[in-house]
Amino acid sequence: MQHKCPICKTPTDSSCNPEFPFCSERCQLRDLGNWASEKYVVSEPIFDEDDEDRNESPNADDAQH
Repeated sequence: MQHKCPICKTPTDSSCNPEFPFCSERCQLRDLGNWASEKYVVSEPIFDEDDEDRNESPNADDAQH
């Protein structure tokens, strides 16, 4: 699979590059550093925390099963 490295845009190939989708270990580490320094962030929560609380609370209908 042909792809461009997300850091330096160098062409890379999944069949011959163990660091895929990155072109090198250097680019892997730069990407990891970007996450660690919070340069990259997830913009919105995947789920609402209120929904999780509701799912964890016992439900009267569950007791009958």
